[in-house]
Amino acid sequence: MTRGLRAAWGGARLLVAAAIVGVVAYALSWQILLGGMAGSEAPFHLHLIDWVATTFPNLPQWYPWDGMGVSYRDAYPLASHWLAVAVSRALSVSLEGGAQVVQFSLMPLTALGLYIFFDWRMKRPLAGAAAAVLFLLSPIGWVEWTHFGLYASWVGMALFMPCLIAIDTFFFAWLAGDRGRTFRVAGVGFVVLATALGVVSPHLLAAPVVAAFAYALALPRASAKRAWRWLFVVFPVLCAGIVLLSAFWLGAELQYLAVVRSHWAGAGTNFDINRLTPIDLGALLSLHPIQDGNLGDLYSFTPAALLPGVLGLALIVSDGRTRVLFALSLVGIALMAFRELYRPFFAIPGFSEFAVVAHRPLLLIASVGVPSLAALGLFEVPRVVASLATRRIKLPGPARLGFAAVMQILMVVVLVADVYAFSGRVDPGGHLAYGPSVYGATRLSDITRLPPLQVACALGCPKNHQALATLGSTFTDPPQRAELNSGVAQLDMAFHTLVGGGITHSYNDQVIPSRELASWLEQSMLVDSGTATKTELATALGVDAVVLSPAQASRSADYAQMGWQQVSSNPVAFQNPDPSGLAAQWPSGNAVLVVGETQANVPALYNFVFERATTGLLPFASAWLVRGASPHIDDYSDADLSRYAGVILLGYQYHDQATAWSRLDRYVSAGGHLFVETGWQYVDPDWDAGAAPPVLPVATLRWSALDPTAPVQVDGAADAQFGAFTYGSGGWGASSAPSARQGATELVRVGDRVVAARWDVGRGRVLWSGMNLMAHDATSGSADEDRFLADQLGWLFSPAGAASSQVSLQPSWNGSDQASLALEPSAGPSLVLFKESLFPGWTARLITPSGSSRVDLVGSEMDFMLANLGSVPPGSTLVFTYGPTTAVYLSWALSVLTLVMMSTWALRPRWFGRMSSPGASLLAGIRARARFDWNEDEG
Repeated sequence: MTRGLRAAWGGARLLVAAAIVGVVAYALSWQILLGGMAGSEAPFHLHLIDWVATTFPNLPQWYPWDGMGVSYRDAYPLASHWLAVAVSRALSVSLEGGAQVVQFSLMPLTALGLYIFFDWRMKRPLAGAAAAVLFLLSPIGWVEWTHFGLYASWVGMALFMPCLIAIDTFFFAWLAGDRGRTFRVAGVGFVVLATALGVVSPHLLAAPVVAAFAYALALPRASAKRAWRWLFVVFPVLCAGIVLLSAFWLGAELQYLAVVRSHWAGAGTNFDINRLTPIDLGALLSLHPIQDGNLGDLYSFTPAALLPGVLGLALIVSDGRTRVLFALSLVGIALMAFRELYRPFFAIPGFSEFAVVAHRPLLLIASVGVPSLAALGLFEVPRVVASLATRRIKLPGPARLGFAAVMQILMVVVLVADVYAFSGRVDPGGHLAYGPSVYGATRLSDITRLPPLQVACALGCPKNHQALATLGSTFTDPPQRAELNSGVAQLDMAFHTLVGGGITHSYNDQVIPSRELASWLEQSMLVDSGTATKTELATALGVDAVVLSPAQASRSADYAQMGWQQVSSNPVAFQNPDPSGLAAQWPSGNAVLVVGETQANVPALYNFVFERATTGLLPFASAWLVRGASPHIDDYSDADLSRYAGVILLGYQYHDQATAWSRLDRYVSAGGHLFVETGWQYVDPDWDAGAAPPVLPVATLRWSALDPTAPVQVDGAADAQFGAFTYGSGGWGASSAPSARQGATELVRVGDRVVAARWDVGRGRVLWSGMNLMAHDATSGSADEDRFLADQLGWLFSPAGAASSQVSLQPSWNGSDQASLALEPSAGPSLVLFKESLFPGWTARLITPSGSSRVDLVGSEMDFMLANLGSVPPGSTLVFTYGPTTAVYLSWALSVLTLVMMSTWALRPRWFGRMSSPGASLLAGIRARARFDWNEDEG
């Protein structure tokens, strides 16, 4: 047969397979095309699709309506949402219709890829068709995106089979010693396809990587020693290619996540089984019928695939691909069912934060592996057995061909019987046990009466739209920053689309700048009782509304007491009649730098201080806190410190004691206000220093446990209601002194030891504690101690007499990446707080009638953007712009360079070989070591 005829015959087979796959997929999932976007998280993804459509084909930069400002472009995969917009434009359907088409296409495209793998790579088209059908039947491949609506996490699955085809081609060319164009194009193709899969669905990127690793099992016994070369040379080179080519999206995401980590210490590296998604082994293996209403049962492989899959294991010894498919299936099922097996992975920094999605690539590889083994068991094992039998019987050629044809027909009949036998394995019965679900699934009696092919909003879609529209009418005047959480899930997912305005929260917490502070905000505003912290947080963050879930409705009394107006009863919603706004200007205002770290990390220290401040200890009207970039005092120059009216040192560090304290001495003498805590044993470096630095109001610092029975004097008077100085069964440890220096004021004395004092130094002030005052107050439950600490911080950080009141400003947005603030004129220094999350990529310029100048930004309050301006001429505007950083541009360039070099190697290897750049020499060395050689006549 000529090459043209072979291609035509292969195309004909592909068309037939596509028709079979299309019919089966439509019978199983026509509801996706008719019932609106599938999944409980559909509103979240639809609101992102709506947003992406505003700048299509470009991607918008910044999203100010979630999480007090987030960059979904940098921190969340938007390729699938872009694809939905593209499909909607191409097919002239609604944006939701575009998403429906993308969703409907996922499984049939993956199934068709599975067929092509069998037909092209294994030369078994009939088995490929069986594998494709069995893949569609198992509910496990459908459940997460049809029920939970994990759209962005699963759109990339359609690229997995192309990855597998590419790595299979590359591997067997490598094994055969073929270093021609097929080998090179397949290798580059795998890297490009895996990178594309990572762009669309990063959580699935591990699937092709694991598959490539598993191909070491495909080596025949005679070549087993080459496994080491595959695992330690070829496989790492492929992984390096994926990383380098992925730099264009990884660079921005890693930069974004690095900032998140600087605000939140992360989940740690201790094994926590509750961070992993539990999947029942009984459900996976279909040990019982699917229970209608039990989502856990849908994480299952149909017995129609599992039972024949056992037969496929007979080929493990003789066939390398079968070994790979079995390994992928076994590893996937084992790790999904036995979460303890993940324990070693928790040692990898950052793994625990994403552990909840660790099962997804495993689910994908197993959902492909099991039906593949089943197809081999149904069609390849009988063929091998029949071949052996006919050889022994020595049938003539025509008879042998006839017998083979009968065997194929017989196995098709067996496949049909197998599928039919388990089609109704649902309790209660009557529904089809295959495909996405049993909720609204086709009834067995209606399998031949399917609706015509169309994209529409029918079935339950209109009702869902009406329910969303009702939620959207919760507010007649859209709030700019509402507080709510996933207790009112649909508003949390799509608040801006439904209501207008924005929220403090984000349904996807991966993009939230500080999860610790976000948790504090949620706990304080929605769960805890009381009004003080709610009032402070609303003022600091610009919160102008709150939506309470039924479980949170008891907090209504707090908001009524605060004077907020109830605007809805279902859901319960209140609006702030006098919001503080989303930006503020404070001429001669107080910015207070927080410097230090806890025993474990830096971010937790600032978070603790901010949380305590918002309880009323340091009101927003008195000072704006600034997150210190370093816990070391001497990392800040005199000029750095001079920008702040106050400094809080708690858990502070230094590289050189003399340098640090002399710098602080100059800072205070020049008018700075300093809070110093030395009572944190082993954390504050001066907890047992002996002689105290001269700037402190005590002369010595000695560590000892205080006498818990000793009288406590506060401001010179006994206070029996002050927090007890006990720790366990003993006394509270403190860095104390026998007395204060001359001219200083003793604040707290326990028995014969002074543990807190203050004084004026030059034009500045110093408040010292050796009792770990903030931590002691947080745990003491003493109202007297709360008042004492608030009074002392008020004395230290109260605005100077020249300070003006804070002025609320309204940001004006120009597109999705630029906001401007019209400023009030100020002859002296002025602080400007833009209550939008600060991330790399934000820059600011002060535009005045005489020109413009760049302005530095620091993270303030809940990591908002704070600018310290020397003066503000009349008619000035502060313009904030978000865009790619230099590091991001470099990551783009790295990806482009990688793609050019790989393409050159694949298509014009001799050009690549003549390159003299250091990068090319390095890659050529890797190529030589991996024996990736080519002949002079190639390319």
